[in-house]
Amino acid sequence: MTATFVPVTPATTSQPSQVFVHDASAQADPGEGGHDWGLRPPTDNDSDAAPLYNARGEALKSVLGPWRTADGNATVDAVPQGTRVRVAFHGLVPNGRYSLFLRQLAARTGAVFTPLDLTGEANSFSADAQGRGDALVISPLQILAGTQLVLVYHSDGIDHQSSLGNPGVNAHAQLIALIR
Repeated sequence: MTATFVPVTPATTSQPSQVFVHDASAQADPGEGGHDWGLRPPTDNDSDAAPLYNARGEALKSVLGPWRTADGNATVDAVPQGTRVRVAFHGLVPNGRYSLFLRQLAARTGAVFTPLDLTGEANSFSADAQGRGDALVISPLQILAGTQLVLVYHSDGIDHQSSLGNPGVNAHAQLIALIR
């Protein structure tokens, strides 16, 4: 099976934006995916040169253009231990720390994120200085067609093991793929 990663946007997922741009007229949003005053989710009309911020106004190491044009692909193969997932990415935050998660919808709680390797011990990697990243993860899970893979950027540079981290603050879903 294969998958092509695309940027996380309202068109690709119902998940709220986890990166923000400055806008002096923007009011704070205390809800899920919320942000401080003067910040808002980016729109298609924002400049590619717009710096990105987390939900608390701390600068991320990226501007909007590369963030929304990053891409990648995955190959997914059954192996005796479960599933082997190979991924390759371009346009990531240079030297950024990333993790791979499965995204599943649960009726009561909404989206649930599970580390690709189930424990969060082997699902992370760093992009190189040009923003390229490759990883090979053996998951004990049987990953079926229709499963969503999510690439999460850790703006604090820390692996959060079995947790995403704090979405919008130190964990930012950048790319998503549907396995076919």
